[in-house]
Amino acid sequence: GLDQTRFKLIPSLKHLKVKSAYHSVIGGGWGPQFSAGLGGERLYKRDFDNIRVADVSLDCNWSGMKKELGPIIKKASGIDLLVKQALVERVKVNNFGAVGGRPSWREVFPIRVISGMGDGAVLPGYRKSIIEIRHCIVEGSVLGSDIGTEWPYCTGIMVSHNEADPENFIVRALVHHNEILNVVNGIAFGGAFLKTAEFYSNKVTNCGIGFNFDTGSNRGVVIRDNNFLECIGGGSVNNGKHFKIRNNNFLLRAPDDSRFSYWHNGLRIWDHTRGFVVKDNRFEFNGKTKKLSRGIILHGLNVGFRMFQNDSSKWQVQIDPHRFINNHYVGLLPNAAGPQEASHNMYLGIGNRSVNLTGVDGVGDGIQFYWNDD
Repeated sequence: GLDQTRFKLIPSLKHLKVKSAYHSVIGGGWGPQFSAGLGGERLYKRDFDNIRVADVSLDCNWSGMKKELGPIIKKASGIDLLVKQALVERVKVNNFGAVGGRPSWREVFPIRVISGMGDGAVLPGYRKSIIEIRHCIVEGSVLGSDIGTEWPYCTGIMVSHNEADPENFIVRALVHHNEILNVVNGIAFGGAFLKTAEFYSNKVTNCGIGFNFDTGSNRGVVIRDNNFLECIGGGSVNNGKHFKIRNNNFLLRAPDDSRFSYWHNGLRIWDHTRGFVVKDNRFEFNGKTKKLSRGIILHGLNVGFRMFQNDSSKWQVQIDPHRFINNHYVGLLPNAAGPQEASHNMYLGIGNRSVNLTGVDGVGDGIQFYWNDD
């Protein structure tokens, strides 16, 4: 059980020989599954499938690994699986870290379970994907260098199923009843290339930001009934469509360091997003400092509509607005929406009102739109 069975990542001569930059306490499924070329043959006769990790505490031992391995190691995490089907439950992860610097060395994933990832590698990309992560705990700051602007950070629980086929196979990602604690320089949850996923009944306390989705065109993601308590920010999404964000509680606090100020809003929705429903959430800032954050910020390029080419190769626009319904805002600056540049359109709905921002004063609803209630 938790805190009864413990695994600790320790450096060895094998690590020095392999010279891998990324180490995890429990990992598997990574590596080529097919030979090179379009007609490549399968290298292994079985899938990495039906994996269960449960009732253990994982110590990533970043400080010990870094001390012994020096510049070889860049990141240390708890669970890192590329698998067709997996259940991770009642697992605790701490002492994870990253060296920072280059983008690929900055972000570490204490718990990462994916069935395919669009990173250019020759990986399986399973058509069927069933991932469930429940009753887990990720705790503590991301360890590593705290100097400069390229500081390390994490996504506490990360899921992805790139290349999964929900029309012909079971595709499911469930992340629920987990607890993320005191990850002050990191993100609690995230996903990449998701086609359907649900994050619900999780508790996030004293973290940098509750969730972030910025890799791949995530869609069909439901984020509901979560508590984000004493976090600098609530969530951020770009390049996503048809999210449902509802019945969450976002209690924000002021950032301790200016480098975290970007996170300091309830919900930031930006470039290449459409069709979100944000409903019945509570956004609150009860700090004693000057109010600097908003409940909702909507900005960027291609927000609230779809552009596509018809059979005649002519570009068409299909309006698919974000909708904000019955959310509650306490102690925050007015919500704000605005396109990236003049002549860029943005479509949204505030309660029963439709808003079309054009980036041009006097045309449509103008350049920016502010609201206090929906």
